[in-house]
Amino acid sequence: MTRRLARGAVTLVAWTALGFLAGISLAVSVPTALGYRTLVVMSGSMEPTLHTGDVVVVRQIAPLDLRVGDIATFRDPNDPSRMLTHRVREISAEAGQVYVVTMGDANTEPERWHVSADGTVGRVQFHLWHLGYLMFWLRSRVGRIGFVVVPALALGALELRRIWRPVRSDPGQEPVEEVGDDAAA
Repeated sequence: MTRRLARGAVTLVAWTALGFLAGISLAVSVPTALGYRTLVVMSGSMEPTLHTGDVVVVRQIAPLDLRVGDIATFRDPNDPSRMLTHRVREISAEAGQVYVVTMGDANTEPERWHVSADGTVGRVQFHLWHLGYLMFWLRSRVGRIGFVVVPALALGALELRRIWRPVRSDPGQEPVEEVGDDAAA
C-alpha cells in the first residue's frame, strides 16, 4: 500500500514538473513562432513594472504606432549593441524621422533617440515574471545537461526497469500448460 502511494506521489510530481516545463516552453516558443521576440530584462531600470530576470514579449511595430506610456524596446543610442526597454515619454515626427524620448521608470535621466519613420520599434506586449533566470540557466552548459541529458537518462532507466522487471502472475488466472513436441501421438 505504501509502495503504491509513493509511486502515485512520484508520478504526480513528475507530471507536474513536465507540465511546468511544457508551459514555460510554450510561453517562450509560441510568441516566437507568431513573430514576437522574447528578451530577458537585465537591469532594474523599469522597476517596479518590470523586474530584473523578467522575460518581455515584444512585437515589432512602426515607430508612428508608438504611444506615450507604451514600453518600447530599442537600440541604446549610446551603445548600439545593447537593447533597452523603457517607457515612452514623448514622440514627434519630422522630415521622415520619428524622435522619441524614453525613460526607465526607476531612472532619472531620459534617452533621446530617433528612428526612420519606415523603420521598426519593439513594443512590449506582456512580460513573464522572473522566467529569464530559468532561461539564462537553461542556456548554460549545466542547464542544457539538466534539461536534456537528465530526462533522457531517467526515461532510459524507466524503460530498462520495465523491460527487466519480472512478470507477475495474476493469482486469479489459470495456469497454461505448455504443449511440446513430446506430446503423445
